Amino acid sequence: MQNPDGAVATIYTDDTVPADLLSDPTISVLDITESSAAAFAGLLQRSLRNLSDEPPRYAHFPWRKTLVRIPGPDTYRRLRLDRNRHKMTSSDLDRAASLRIGIVGLSVGHSIALTLALEGLVGELRLADFDALELTNLNRVPSSVIDVDTNKAVIAARRIAEIDPYVQTICFTDGISTENIDEFIGGLDLVIEECDSFDVKVLVRDRCRELGIPVLMETSDGGTLDVERFDLDPQRPLFHGLAGDLRAADLVGLDRAATTPLAVKVLEPAKVTAAMAASALELGQTVTAWPQLGGDVLLGGATVAAAVRRFVQGRPLPSGRVRFDRDAWLDGLTDPIAATQPPSTDPTPTDPTPTIAADPPDVDSMSGPELLRYAASRAPSAGNQQPWQIDADDQSVTIALDPTRTSILDVDHRASALAVGAAAYNARVAAASRGLSTRTQVVGAGDRLGVRVALDGDDSPSADDAPAVTDLSAVLDRHTRRGPGDGSPMSGDDAERVAAAADTDRTRAIVLTDRADIERYAAIAARSDRIRFLTPELHREMFAELTDRPGDPTGIDVESLALPPAMQGMFDVIARPDVMALLDEWDAGEALGADAAARVMSSSALVIVVQDSDDLAAYVNAGQITQQVWVTAESLGFAVHPVTPTFLYATDDATARGLSARHGDELVELRRSMLTAWPLHEGEVPTMVLRLSRTDETPVPSRREPAGRPASC
Repeated sequence: MQNPDGAVATIYTDDTVPADLLSDPTISVLDITESSAAAFAGLLQRSLRNLSDEPPRYAHFPWRKTLVRIPGPDTYRRLRLDRNRHKMTSSDLDRAASLRIGIVGLSVGHSIALTLALEGLVGELRLADFDALELTNLNRVPSSVIDVDTNKAVIAARRIAEIDPYVQTICFTDGISTENIDEFIGGLDLVIEECDSFDVKVLVRDRCRELGIPVLMETSDGGTLDVERFDLDPQRPLFHGLAGDLRAADLVGLDRAATTPLAVKVLEPAKVTAAMAASALELGQTVTAWPQLGGDVLLGGATVAAAVRRFVQGRPLPSGRVRFDRDAWLDGLTDPIAATQPPSTDPTPTDPTPTIAADPPDVDSMSGPELLRYAASRAPSAGNQQPWQIDADDQSVTIALDPTRTSILDVDHRASALAVGAAAYNARVAAASRGLSTRTQVVGAGDRLGVRVALDGDDSPSADDAPAVTDLSAVLDRHTRRGPGDGSPMSGDDAERVAAAADTDRTRAIVLTDRADIERYAAIAARSDRIRFLTPELHREMFAELTDRPGDPTGIDVESLALPPAMQGMFDVIARPDVMALLDEWDAGEALGADAAARVMSSSALVIVVQDSDDLAAYVNAGQITQQVWVTAESLGFAVHPVTPTFLYATDDATARGLSARHGDELVELRRSMLTAWPLHEGEVPTMVLRLSRTDETPVPSRREPAGRPASC
């Protein structure tokens, strides 16, 4: 029998609601449309359709003796499922609303039907069970004593109606048999089989295989989920062939004693829990049916819903079996505190972990070349990759670009060349601190480019100009300080001194102190950072640069990031590629750039160092000048933090576009925006963007390999 009286809710329009229902004193009449309208008005993301004009309906729940005025179906569904957003897309929910699912067996099936309805994963539910609720069912069926002796399918249908009266439910209160199997299954998209009768299990699968309908089954013991995709493989044996290639006709005339061994084979007795395996031997002895726990059954509802969600979204859901064993999971408990304890620092001869080079106690005791080599190794580099190989002899230091230490954003090794130039500047300052002049020469080309800094004991015409900074301690104490500043303005005098540090015939500095300029660059930095998070390759490289391991000699110490508390708490989340992929899919993630924008907005000034050419040797030269600007800014009391945008070393639109498969056009737009806001001269390219701020932040020492790596290594 289908839908006996009082099994499901009835929907009326304002024009069709019976007058006797409205006037019946025994019927409670409720109206939730006003509060629903207020909730709809508060949604952060509106539907493209104007749902506010959709007329309301009346839902009659006879078992409750209640009539409720509710929003129309589209508005109701949009409101009820608003918190599904970002877990399921609007198109996912639209597909789910047309899904027709049949559930056979409404003990375990009750939780499954309930979860499917809660998540909006179904538009029509056919519920089949001949049995009435008993008190012994209340350990796993989330119902009540009031429902005892009521058909289980009817109980489930009523509960679903009270959640969403627009979900069409059809109750088959006679269960499933050869007489009604076609009526039940016809037109379904999925069947979920949870009945106790083994012959009905086979009957349902046999008919679904003929019609190409997939079947799901959740066995609560050990959280076992079975997926049988008869729609993809019409010849697939029932139950994965575990009990042979059964057909419904094979079971005609067999009693329970004959079918139980087949059911046990399907369960794979070697893999079920010990309690279930033992119970199989006790059926008809100390237990009358398979044991089940409420928690396992509820978990099964969630598991099946997850599988149906994949089916709706078109994600992989092949035939097979998987287990979600809660006890096995709990056996794998780990202690996060113990897992994050730093490793022992006791040195052992077999410990392969390198240590961070410590500053030598007395640089005055170093020889000239040794000091130059050490000073060069203290230069900054993108991601603290230290992309150089440093070799020294009695009269010179050679800093060669290491092409193996690069990244996607280090386009044509331009950022690496800057680092080599900064290292050369440090070496020149070290020489000047000893009263020695130097002769600097670019050697090699391309990814074999380098700089040779030779000591010259006199002031010959070939000697370099003296560096603007001759205080070695200022170079060795230079740090990157990434924390927020106080936003105090930079004076005109300080701006002029910073600009003067970059003023050569090949380089210059654009010093931005106007708040409108700083705000404009903050917007560019925010969008640039968001793209870096959302582009898989860039995200992977960004987090590969970070480290919290005490022994790492390269990379950026996580502690030095000066993350705000909220971002510290989300650090493990933003580090996850799967999270970034979802944000990208949703066209979301604006918050990913908020931290970069806030740091820029806290600045006193921004400095855009500019050079006259995009030749790699020009980047080496500009690296020296950038280091000079950096040290000069620190001497004026400013913290310095490079805030170079993702696209900076792409010197044309095509290269910028190639940095991100999905966001290349936006990078081109940002590049053009920057060049439009702060125009360059013919042939010029930007070298680096530095953020200058005033802060009390204590700098975290940069990690370094001991005195650089020799060229021979």
